Amino acid sequence: MKKFTKRILVTALLAGSLATTAQAETASTTVQVFAGLAPVIQLTCTDVNFGTWRVPTGAGAVTTITLDGASDIAIAAGAITNVALSTTRNTSANGVCTVTGSLKTAGNGAATLTGGTASFSANTGSTGFMDESVTAPNTALETLGYVLALSSTTPAISAGGASFKIGGVMTIPVGLVSANYGDYKAPTVTVSFDDANGTL
Repeated sequence: MKKFTKRILVTALLAGSLATTAQAETASTTVQVFAGLAPVIQLTCTDVNFGTWRVPTGAGAVTTITLDGASDIAIAAGAITNVALSTTRNTSANGVCTVTGSLKTAGNGAATLTGGTASFSANTGSTGFMDESVTAPNTALETLGYVLALSSTTPAISAGGASFKIGGVMTIPVGLVSANYGDYKAPTVTVSFDDANGTL
């Protein structure tokens, strides 16, 4: 009887010794931490193009080209005999402006143009024409002018975004000569949008 009791006691002591000497296990890993900063609102616009027009020399009256601010349709008026939009060169297109990221979810913003009235040849040298090496005029037509207009000066904001177009009127003066033919590029025009929570 004493022998059996001693064996149980030894077994219990060994089990207790194993329990007290067990080590805790650990593991580790790494993580990356990311963050970013972005403007509250962003504004992007495509270029305005009145198109390339076939116009006879020596016209005795002014020709106007109106680029409708609601579509990409350009319409000639005034001296329009033998005047036509070229189908093989630059096509007419409104500028299309898109606003994203506004903190304002509804209501209206305010859109403005700076430099929207000027002459195409106000820039001189290689920066004044679309392609100086190929289609720049031999002699720039100094009075080839334009007046741009926005399709809306108070574009509606929806879900933090808005859109509007840029059209306008180009004026081809009298006295056009063959040396004036070529592709013109206007000075830079600045478009701005204010959503009342911040200005871009």
